[in-house]
Amino acid sequence: MPPDPSQFKSAGTGTIIRELVDIINPGNLEVGDNVEFKYGVHLQCSGPVRIGSNTHFAPFCVLYGPIDIGENCAFAAHCTFATVGHGYERTDIPMVQQKNTSKKITIEDDVWFGANAVVVGGVTIGRGSIIGAGAVVTKDVEPYSVMGGVPARLIRKRK
Repeated sequence: MPPDPSQFKSAGTGTIIRELVDIINPGNLEVGDNVEFKYGVHLQCSGPVRIGSNTHFAPFCVLYGPIDIGENCAFAAHCTFATVGHGYERTDIPMVQQKNTSKKITIEDDVWFGANAVVVGGVTIGRGSIIGAGAVVTKDVEPYSVMGGVPARLIRKRK
């Protein structure tokens, strides 16, 4: 059974949540109007998660809060937004036992992500940008940029 939007911090109208959607800590989630979560989307709301209106997530996207997503964004299948990482400074103890780090991701309005795109914590993606399939975004993206590759690099500007 899909999560109940009444458990969210706030939920707009017209939200569609398909089966197999998993939302951890839904009280940290704010959702605008007409947002769709397709099958298998996973949201780990360990920090605040805000999703603007008219945004949709294709199957099996994974998002970790804190993350702020603007309006009219599109996420293709299997995108990952990783705000959390393990420390690795010490070599005398395993990395999984070291302190976690968390950095917010900000996605402005009208951004499109191709399948399997990855965004790491601390990154801001500017309005009107396109992130190509399989790209790994490790640095801020200027508005209206088309990015691709590993690590992602500017392919061209839309304006």
